[in-house]
Amino acid sequence: MIGVLPNPVDQVEVSVIMRALEPEVVDAVWAAVEALLPTPDDEHPLGCHRPRVPDQLCFRGILIRLVTGASWVDIEAILEHRVSDTTLRARRDEWIDAGVFDELVTEALCAFDRIIGLELGDVALDGSLHKAPYGGEGTGPNPTDRAKLGWKWSVAADRHGIPIGWTIDGANRNDVRLLEPTGRSPRRAAALS
Repeated sequence: MIGVLPNPVDQVEVSVIMRALEPEVVDAVWAAVEALLPTPDDEHPLGCHRPRVPDQLCFRGILIRLVTGASWVDIEAILEHRVSDTTLRARRDEWIDAGVFDELVTEALCAFDRIIGLELGDVALDGSLHKAPYGGEGTGPNPTDRAKLGWKWSVAADRHGIPIGWTIDGANRNDVRLLEPTGRSPRRAAALS
């Protein structure tokens, strides 16, 4: 019958939609990331410094952000205020500057290629336009959105949809000009070697 609600005693199976946040997955990824982290500088010139928040807690916050898209402030609450949103952003920036995430991508692609195999006989390349209302470095006028500022993302993927290279530029950049930077991405070079 249409419009009838299910009986409250009926069993409904709910599949796990965020496997990336399960402890065994987080622990496995953390083991890979931990080896790539730079040694922290715990020295403070005046010796009056709060203890550094553990890297593993910050990693968990960054992972929650990637998986759920939650705001940094919400993640601070999810982690029971054991780390501030400012510290999470600072640690993310520190790790980006140290090349941790680029190394992780390279390691993941090489592992995937070893275990399953990248199929580079058929590579797809696509681009998409994204808004950047506050502008910023690398943005440009979006030709499809009344010249509002935005980015163009260009992604190359193997036959199974595994990203092997990407680049970002201003929204007004022609797709043809993004072909070479996307193809010579360090991720693709590492996967092919």
